[in-house]
Amino acid sequence: MLDRAWSITDVFFLKQDAPVLLAWAVALAVLARLPLRPFGGLDPSPRRAAQIVAAIAVACAAAAWAGTFLIYRNYPLSMDEFMAHFDAVIFSRGRLFGELPAHWGGYKAALQPVFQLGTPSPLHWSSSYLPVNAAVRAAGRLVGLETLVNPAWTAAAVVATWGVARRLWPEKPQTALIAAILLATSSQVIVNGMSAYAMPAHLALNMAWLWCFLRGGRKGHAAALAVGFAASGLHQVVFHPLFVAPFILQLWLERRWRTAAFYTVGYALIGLFWISWWDMAFTLAGFDHGAGGMGAGGFAARVQALIEARKLGDIPLMARNLARFVSWQNPLAVALAVVGALAAFRAGGVLRALLLSILVTTLAVGVILPFQGHGWGYRYLHGAIGSACLLAAWTWSRLTDRLKPEEQRKAQAAFMIVTAASVLVALPVRAWQVNRFLTPYARASAVIAKTEADVVLLDDRGVWYGQDLVRNDPFLRNRPVVVLLKSVRRWPLADICTRESVAVAHRKGAIGRSPSADFEITLTPLACPAAKP
Repeated sequence: MLDRAWSITDVFFLKQDAPVLLAWAVALAVLARLPLRPFGGLDPSPRRAAQIVAAIAVACAAAAWAGTFLIYRNYPLSMDEFMAHFDAVIFSRGRLFGELPAHWGGYKAALQPVFQLGTPSPLHWSSSYLPVNAAVRAAGRLVGLETLVNPAWTAAAVVATWGVARRLWPEKPQTALIAAILLATSSQVIVNGMSAYAMPAHLALNMAWLWCFLRGGRKGHAAALAVGFAASGLHQVVFHPLFVAPFILQLWLERRWRTAAFYTVGYALIGLFWISWWDMAFTLAGFDHGAGGMGAGGFAARVQALIEARKLGDIPLMARNLARFVSWQNPLAVALAVVGALAAFRAGGVLRALLLSILVTTLAVGVILPFQGHGWGYRYLHGAIGSACLLAAWTWSRLTDRLKPEEQRKAQAAFMIVTAASVLVALPVRAWQVNRFLTPYARASAVIAKTEADVVLLDDRGVWYGQDLVRNDPFLRNRPVVVLLKSVRRWPLADICTRESVAVAHRKGAIGRSPSADFEITLTPLACPAAKP
C-alpha cells in the first residue's frame, strides 16, 4: 500500500534508488581496497575505437529493443508515453488531430483525462505535446517498426557522444571511447530506450547538435540549427534550448559576433514557431479558434503559473530527483564529472558550456517543474547525460595522464570493473524494478481489452495512477471503449447504455484508505440506470 501523502518520487527513492545507492557505496569502498591487475584495453587506435563504439551502439539498440518486449512488455506505462503513441497513430493516417464519432463528442474528458489538448472542436483531439517525437514514431509505425524508434535514438546518442569527443580531443581516441562507454552503461539510457518517452531523442539530438556545432563552418552551423529546430519540437519546447543556451552565451563571450547572432536569432525564431504550433495546427485543420490563446502569451502564462506554484517543499523533492539521477548512471560518470567541474569551469570554452548545460537545466526544472511523476532515472536531465559523460571522460584523461604506466593500467582495470558491474548487475536490477512496477498496469490493461463489453467504465479508486488505464484509439476504433467512471454523469451514462453493452472495471478485493500500485482489475457487467423521466 502507498500512503496518499507519499509521491511517486518518494516511493521510487525508498524502494528503488536508496538500495542501489547503498550497494554502489559498499561496492566502490570494497573495490578501493582490492589489489588490481593491470588492464591495457582502453588505448585503441582511432580506427579500432570507432569499431568498438559502433559495436557498443548496436548492442545498446539491441538491448533496448529486446527490453521493450521482455522487460517493458511493449506497454506505455505513463501517459507521456501513451500519448506519444496516440499522436503517432494520428500522424500515420495523415491527420493532425484524431476524430471522435459524433455521439461520443461530449465525453472527451472521460475518454482521455490526462494530457489532452483543448481543441476548438468538440469532436477532435490530440495530446498537448509538440509533434516531432510522435511524428518520428509515426514514420516507424508506417513500416512496422515503431518499437525500434527509441532503441535507434539510443544508439545514435552513443555514436554522437563519441563524435563530439573526437572533435574535442582528436589526439585522444581513448577519451572519446570512455565517454561513449560511460553513456552506454547508464541504466537510465538503456531503460528509457525501451520506453516511448521523448527523452532518448532529446539526448541523441543534443549530442548531434553539439557535433554539428563543433564542426563549424556554414554547413556545420546550418545543420546544428536544423537539428535544433527538430529537438525543440520533440515534446516540450524548453528542454533543448536550455541545453544550447550556454554554448550560445560562450559565443558572445568569445566575441564571435556573427555566429552568436546567427544562433540567437535562429533560436528566437525556432521558439516562436513551436510556441505558436497549436494555433497554426488549428488553422491548418480548419478550426474556428479566434485568438487561440496557445501562442506566446499563453506559453508565458503557463510558465508563470508553474513558477508561482513552487514552494519550499520542492527543495527536498529535487534532492530526491538528483539522487535518482545519480543512482541510474554508471557511478564513474557522475563522480568524475563532479570532480572535474571546477576545472572545466575554469577551462572555459566548450567545457564550461557543457557544465553549465547541466546546471542550467537542473535549475530551470527545479524552478518550473521539479515533479516528474513516472520516470526511469530523472528523465528531465536525460538530455544532459551526454554532457556529464563528456566531462567525466575529460576528467578521467586529466587524472590518469599524470599516472605512471603501471598505475594507468590499474586505473583502467578499476574502470572496467565498475563498468562491468553497471551492465551485469545494476542494469538487470533496474530492469527487474521496472518490470515489477509496470506489470500490474500492463495486466490490468490486458484484462480490460479482453472484455466482451462495448464500453468499460473504469472505477479508478484504490489504484495508484488508476486513471492512466483509460486508453483509447484517437479515432475510437477500439473495443471496448474505456471511460473514466467519475467523469461520467448519471444521465449521459443511461444514454450510453441504450446503445452499448457496458461493464465496470474496478480493483479486485477491498479498497483500503490508500491506493496501491500492486493490484488486480476485475470486471462486472453493469445494470443500466433507468432513463430520465
